[in-house]
Amino acid sequence: MSPRLRTALRVFHRWIGFPAGIFLFILCFTGSLACFSPEIQGWMQPGTALQAPLPHMTQTGLLQAGQQLKTQLDRGSFAFLKIPSPRDPVFRLWHYDGHIFLGPALAPDTGLPLKDHDVTGGTFFVTLHASLHLPSPWGQIIITLAGIALLITLLTGLWLQLRRFLPDLLLFRPHAARQRRWLDLHLLGGTLCLPVLFIIGLSGVVLQSQKLLHIMSPPHHPPGHLSRHQLHATTVPPISPTIITTLVEHGMHQWGTVADGFFMQTGKELGLYAPDSLHFCLQRHSLTATQPDTLPPSLCPTIHSFFLGLHNLRWAGLMTRWLYCLSGLLGCAIIGSGMVLFLQSERNNRTHATNLSLAQHSLHRLYEAFTTATLLGLPLATLALFWSTRLPTPGRLSPVLWEENLFFVLWCLSLLHGFITRQAARQQLGLLALLGLSTTGLDLLTRPFHTGRPCLFGAMDGMATCIGLISLVSLFRRKQATT
Repeated sequence: MSPRLRTALRVFHRWIGFPAGIFLFILCFTGSLACFSPEIQGWMQPGTALQAPLPHMTQTGLLQAGQQLKTQLDRGSFAFLKIPSPRDPVFRLWHYDGHIFLGPALAPDTGLPLKDHDVTGGTFFVTLHASLHLPSPWGQIIITLAGIALLITLLTGLWLQLRRFLPDLLLFRPHAARQRRWLDLHLLGGTLCLPVLFIIGLSGVVLQSQKLLHIMSPPHHPPGHLSRHQLHATTVPPISPTIITTLVEHGMHQWGTVADGFFMQTGKELGLYAPDSLHFCLQRHSLTATQPDTLPPSLCPTIHSFFLGLHNLRWAGLMTRWLYCLSGLLGCAIIGSGMVLFLQSERNNRTHATNLSLAQHSLHRLYEAFTTATLLGLPLATLALFWSTRLPTPGRLSPVLWEENLFFVLWCLSLLHGFITRQAARQQLGLLALLGLSTTGLDLLTRPFHTGRPCLFGAMDGMATCIGLISLVSLFRRKQATT
């Protein structure tokens, strides 16, 4: 490789990678959490975890939950009823508020509401991953550009390290110089999860591009066509015990299970939608009273459904979801180490430079603030969000509004804190260690001790503890380096 080409690749890798890395870290972090959205929902609402042994869905519970759905529809609320599954063993009478899914949880054996308040839940991270909680189409545009930047940085990084690809496969020197350690972590992580990150990035770019095309050129409907919401506003479908029981029987006969499926208005009728976990490609097959049979499933009807199955993992088992989750966290390590290397490079350039202007000095401080808010502020705001779902809401505020505002305010304060003081990283590491290591104690104090899902709470507490330990070790290493 010629020196000119290598220099050009480095410039592309650094100056595309750093600004895009801010959004890519958010996407990798929230994507890892989104792999376990139902489990996060259960941790945030310990009252819905139920006591062991877990009750199964009964005919009484199904009919009572169906009656609750009918009550919501009669009031004019566009709601749907999610059927219990092993990952979420309660009925969910949900509606979409534009950002997250809200609504009461119902007992699977009685169909009666369980005593617990609404929380942001796991769908908060799904929405943050899909649109950054920005209005359409700005969120989709930013994520598409960030996904393209991910592919560019992966390819340019691979090209730069192609000769040392195999030697760097398992090379990590923890006792080397600080910059060498970060570079080893960057190369090691990139080598190990390059295929998975490329697949995730490519599928994400395709899905977001299709959303943008749909927004820019929406499908044409004939005059007088009513959307689903407009149709719902004009008519309420008939819901009776006979219809609900018949749909469940047909669903069991055709799909083998209805767990994780849902009831929702389809046209002027009540429809039972198949579980998303049935097929690799997402296919929204539904049964109604007038159409009790579905078409035979095709392998992948559209390219969109193929990439949706590749990216969203609705079909995946526990091991596959953990593989994607750990790959996303390793992607966070790659992006974070790359941002730290960028900062160290800029500091070296600043050290050798003379007569820095105020604008240049402010720009360097801004780089440091964005790095701190991305690598530390986002996990800190996330742990604070988890804590807020277990602690009382101040005053008479809406719990969901309080939790969402707390998340974004803390995240913004992290950015401001990083710009004001050079000790921001050390102080935020200390707070992150404190919250992470204390999460297990908070969990044990604020939920019923005997639950039917101990592994769920143990895994969530363990992940928070790992974040706390990593933060604590990093804090000690920074102190040692300073002294």
